[in-house]
Amino acid sequence: MNYCYQCNEDRPYYPIRQNVQTTKLIKYLLMMKLIVLCTIISLQITAATFAQQITLNYKNAPLREVLQSIRKQTGYYFFFSSEYLEKASPVSVSVTDATLENTLAVVFKGQPFEYVIKGKMITIKPVEKLAADKAGGIVSVITVRGKVTDEEGNPLPGVSVILKEKNSKMDITDQQGNFSFEDIPDKGTLLFRMIGRETKEVTYENTTSLTIVLKETDADLKEIQIVAYGKVAKEYATSNINGISAAEIATQPVNDPILALSGRVPGLIVQQTGGAPGSALNVVIQGYNSISNGNGPFYVVDGMPYPVNNLGTISGTAYGYGGGNNFSYINPADIESIEILKDADATAIYGSRAANGAILITTKKGKSGKTVIDIRSQTGWGKITRKLDLLNTTQYIALRKEAYKNGGNAPGPGDYDINGVWDQNRYTNWQNVLVGGTAQFSDIQASISGGNTNTQFRTAIGFNRQTTVYPGDLNDKKVNLTFNINHLSTNQQLKFNLSGTYLHDNNRLYAMDLMTAAVTLAPNAPKLYNDDGTLNWEKVPNNPTAYSFDNPLAAMNMKYNAKTYNLLGNAMIGYEIIPGLEIKSTFGYNRITNDETNVSPQSSFRPDKTFLKRSVTYGSGAISSYIIEPQLTYVGKLFQGHFDALLGGTFQDNNNARTTYNATGFSTDEQLKNVQSATSITLTGNTTFRYRYSAIFGRLNYRYNDRYVINLTARRDGSSRFGPESLFNSFYSVGGAWLFNKEHFINKILPWLSTGKLRISYGTTGNDQIGEYGFLNLYDVYYTDIPYQNTSGLIVNGFSNPYLQWEETRKLNFGLDLGILDDAITLTSNFFRNRSSNQLLNDNVPAYTGFPIFRRNLPATVQNSGWEFLLAASPFKAKKVQWSTSLNLTIPRNKLVDYPNLQGSNNFNQFIIGQPTNIIRTFHLIGVNPETGLFEYLGSDGKPTSSPADPTDKTALVNVNPKFYGGFYNSVTYKGLNINFLFQFVKQTGVNYKFGRAPGVQMLNQPSSLLDRWQHTGDHALFQKISTNFGEILDPLLAIGSSDAAYSDASYIRLKNVSLSYNLPEHWMKKARLSQARIFVQGQNLLTFTNYFGSDPESQLSATLPPLKLFTTGVQLTL
Repeated sequence: MNYCYQCNEDRPYYPIRQNVQTTKLIKYLLMMKLIVLCTIISLQITAATFAQQITLNYKNAPLREVLQSIRKQTGYYFFFSSEYLEKASPVSVSVTDATLENTLAVVFKGQPFEYVIKGKMITIKPVEKLAADKAGGIVSVITVRGKVTDEEGNPLPGVSVILKEKNSKMDITDQQGNFSFEDIPDKGTLLFRMIGRETKEVTYENTTSLTIVLKETDADLKEIQIVAYGKVAKEYATSNINGISAAEIATQPVNDPILALSGRVPGLIVQQTGGAPGSALNVVIQGYNSISNGNGPFYVVDGMPYPVNNLGTISGTAYGYGGGNNFSYINPADIESIEILKDADATAIYGSRAANGAILITTKKGKSGKTVIDIRSQTGWGKITRKLDLLNTTQYIALRKEAYKNGGNAPGPGDYDINGVWDQNRYTNWQNVLVGGTAQFSDIQASISGGNTNTQFRTAIGFNRQTTVYPGDLNDKKVNLTFNINHLSTNQQLKFNLSGTYLHDNNRLYAMDLMTAAVTLAPNAPKLYNDDGTLNWEKVPNNPTAYSFDNPLAAMNMKYNAKTYNLLGNAMIGYEIIPGLEIKSTFGYNRITNDETNVSPQSSFRPDKTFLKRSVTYGSGAISSYIIEPQLTYVGKLFQGHFDALLGGTFQDNNNARTTYNATGFSTDEQLKNVQSATSITLTGNTTFRYRYSAIFGRLNYRYNDRYVINLTARRDGSSRFGPESLFNSFYSVGGAWLFNKEHFINKILPWLSTGKLRISYGTTGNDQIGEYGFLNLYDVYYTDIPYQNTSGLIVNGFSNPYLQWEETRKLNFGLDLGILDDAITLTSNFFRNRSSNQLLNDNVPAYTGFPIFRRNLPATVQNSGWEFLLAASPFKAKKVQWSTSLNLTIPRNKLVDYPNLQGSNNFNQFIIGQPTNIIRTFHLIGVNPETGLFEYLGSDGKPTSSPADPTDKTALVNVNPKFYGGFYNSVTYKGLNINFLFQFVKQTGVNYKFGRAPGVQMLNQPSSLLDRWQHTGDHALFQKISTNFGEILDPLLAIGSSDAAYSDASYIRLKNVSLSYNLPEHWMKKARLSQARIFVQGQNLLTFTNYFGSDPESQLSATLPPLKLFTTGVQLTL
């Protein structure tokens, strides 16, 4: 039996008779050999490797003949005296793809010899030496027999059992789990090993019978790679794929599983856009491929495509300026692994949906063994990561008065901050008041799992609550329930899987982000509350109906509430028709519903603003989707290789409905809770979209001699987003790998090389992220307060184009995987080049057509290329101390390769051929003229000007793409104590907050950088003179935000994650009847090192709440 990574089970391989032409393939592989040999021949490290694959089939053959065959297949040499072999018994052996150690154990079983492996030499000695020692009283020998089982008592065949004192002594358990050793010392240590099971050392003394139980572990995750529609042994993977495991997710206090990827995966950017619970993320794999369409990856949860677009449409700035996030509705504690698929070999089988890569999320499943109950609870707090450096009251008042002095006028009656209405000695740090609070975090998860070899189950329940740093009672509460059941029939032909998850989220926020008020409110603004506890509006003296202050706490009365329900279900049924041939089908269903309200009571408006009326906006939406994917798989043997084939189809239907309406005319704020109390209800939006998708796909994988791998995939897609002229398109990929460490000539030159693999892939993927009905004429309902004859009209929204085609991305990837010292040090490197063409763009059309835009394909080409590196090492692997470390680095490059007739297009001022697609044209700031005190910019004529013309004088280019990024991870374990931490680093340019907002003119606080401003002739300053008389200062002031001075270094190094845990001693747990007990503390975003002038270098939105730093403590108990 061999393990089928496609099917995730043990299945036999069956031969296929077929003639193939291999001449070209052999030439190509020889070329690959020469390239890699030249690359690594200079390495000067020495080590040893036993990872040889040996195939033998002898019956009663001479031992010498068998040893010669082993030498030819492995390159190992045997040293022995010829007279020894005269005592050898005939050998009967049949092994396929066995390791050297396992093969020798079988060949020498029952022989009067023992052997010692040293380097590439195997020395054979007679066992009489041991017998002589016994006769001389040196050592006693015994026979030890035993049985290895799982937790249920079921026998475990295939377990390697090694006598630790003599590595040459080895046995492999038979089908009943039995093993035996003859003539071994009467005391010693036996080592038991099996993939997917714990490694156990057992000490014996004068014992002849042993029973060993090996528990199941997650170690096999390191050996298996999750891919689209299956699994593959990592050793033979041809794709560029990285991922993280449940253990890595568990060390991070995150509510969003995608956040757990940040800084851990080369080629992946995960950017937080805000600090409110449920805030959106910006996720990009290997750069921006599309000029105007979606650049986000394709998400798959247990085989079910998962929607990215958030349903909320009336949230305002409650989540910041990035909106909400659907992945906050998936519980991280239920996830087993997350895989990032990047190259065409990994993504082409997803066709039109994976041009920007794919993210596969696999949830936890039940495992055979005793029933396990796991309870995990943690609690903690959060604060904003950084605060802006703003002016204090003295500095602010001086700046404001200076502006009036320079303007030649005096403060007016509305300048309350400096005309005596507000106390000019009062100082309030509004960042501390409005966003300086402490968010509370609590999470509890409980699960029960178990089963036998045929049926396994897992069910879990969880609760999560997080508040905000704002004042007031706001929180986001989540309750989730999940279950999974797997079944395999006794004859192992029928298998079945059913899983489901349900999450309810109730998120209560303010309808606006208070960060804007926190960074702009004057430092001497009035107190927030009156003495009687009511909101203070600060009346104007001698004018009882006038107010001088818009109290920011009034926004606390404007409440936003979103209730979201996420149901995700999956089922799979499969049947093995004949040995090696299986038919199966997967079914998936997902429904996300969202009900939201945005309440604006009268108490949220200043009393004199009577024209503003209390109101409620309601929104209700649902995204539902189902998918059916029948599949046929075959696993066989072809010549000296393994052969896997997959043929499948996809049928998917998505429906998206959204309704919004506004209710007004309430008599009191209390009536806002009952929509029936409104005198007017207006429908403001009602949309329904349907997206249908079908495909046929296939994959063919062939592994020859366990050294050469080729992987072919193809897919034919049909999408309802395109018209009848371009409904279908085809995508393909070719991937290959050469495991050169298994070549005999490489072993001779580099015997220390434990892993050596060269990968290459090329293929096409597509992008259909253009929304629905782009090939039809579109109209919107035109809502008005007084509709004609009570009937709303229609307004043109889009012009049809039945010839819309797919965007296409051609991906090329070269990869090299190296491992030395039994993979104690590994290096994975990739070079990628992705070219996206046939871009879908919106073109402006003349107004007389009645259409605002026209969507069409243009033969523009965008290229993303770069290098990815992942270096990992395990410097210590002792019993008590383990240390592992890794460094990942990505160096990306993006550019517009081609854009026909760019000069004549509407995008002429936006794009430049040869430059990144998100390059920003700006004015180039020369500085402040010491004589005039005004900003001066470099004009297109090469002369300074304080009134630059747009776009003529935009001569500077700013590249906001990261220059490089990555992460540095370390994990150290000493006995039961573990500490691990991750530093994330990014080298980039971003928008700064140095120049504030209309400094000196309005009652708005400013950044402290404005202290360096021009005040007198001859001053050399950062900022120009300030004045309330716009006149000559207006043009240079308006241009500063569109200049290169508005961008600066936004690089940072962030302590992204820290986790410290302690496993209680085993004897303590036995007393408490626990199998595991762990206490831990965790931190997220704890430290940030940067020169960036702004609230946060990651989000770069100074008016939006930045990401929070979190600190939690918790306990985990396993029964």
